[in-house]
Amino acid sequence: MKRHKWHPILTLALALVLAGSVMACTKSEEVPYAPDFTLQTINGQTVNLSDFRGKPVMLNFWSINCPACQFQMPYIQVFYSERSDQEITLLTINVGDSTSAVQDYVTSRGLTFPVLLDPEGRVAGAYGIIGVPMTFFIDAEGILRAYKIGAFQSQKEMESALMEVFPSLILAPKPKVAPEIGNIAPDFTLQTINGKSITLSNLRGRTVLLNFWLSSCAACVDEMPYLQTVFDGQANDELVILAINCGENSQTVQSTVDSLRLTIPMLLDPDGKVCADYKRGAPTTFIIDGNGIITAIRDEVFQNPEEIENMLDSM
Repeated sequence: MKRHKWHPILTLALALVLAGSVMACTKSEEVPYAPDFTLQTINGQTVNLSDFRGKPVMLNFWSINCPACQFQMPYIQVFYSERSDQEITLLTINVGDSTSAVQDYVTSRGLTFPVLLDPEGRVAGAYGIIGVPMTFFIDAEGILRAYKIGAFQSQKEMESALMEVFPSLILAPKPKVAPEIGNIAPDFTLQTINGKSITLSNLRGRTVLLNFWLSSCAACVDEMPYLQTVFDGQANDELVILAINCGENSQTVQSTVDSLRLTIPMLLDPDGKVCADYKRGAPTTFIIDGNGIITAIRDEVFQNPEEIENMLDSM
């Protein structure tokens, strides 16, 4: 993939490309104000760029059938999840694709950042876009300060560009909140006690029952046989049952597995990071649908296998 040079300051060339639009949007012809626009999100919400005055904006143009756009999507998602909406606003504009196509693309990849629709490319034209991806940096007064042609090669490169354009910007991590029903389930990659690596997002298209537990939690251990019963009877290509142990070593987990003769995939979270991301404690069970959306949460102990099956059947 070709690495594109990032331009740290808005150049005359860019100003000339945007001249026709900028002149209509500026108080003086010398100041390159970002062309204002009104677009719809994929959820039907109306968004005006001018509504975000008072805070810098990172504005990214992209399309579905663009390999470079796809390459940087994970970096944009991580930035949105961990950094944006405090000191800076992130907006993305899809150029040329249908609403249904964009919705399918966003859902299938678990993207949660704002996506605006520019089906006819009118806003892209106003910004002088000749190809995607392209990213603009707009300051709190609505002035274009810099741009990047092509994909960011890493999240670090993206954040370094922001810090160079906006030196006073503080990119502090967002405070994490407990995931709720209707939210995308936090992604993770963990090892089983057998050394197999499992990534939650790789299970898209299947329902996932995710149980958090500890061997020192009597209630957690008590319900394990019920999970095993459901696993024996229902686990198939459409349903995945996973148990995540929070913070214990593999020997301790293996001992519980052996004593209860469990064959449910047991994932190890030795530093408790994933358990902390889900912020619920143990035992807790999540049902995650094929699009990665949390559809049910149970903080109480299961009393029998039927309660688990009823929870699955209620989806």
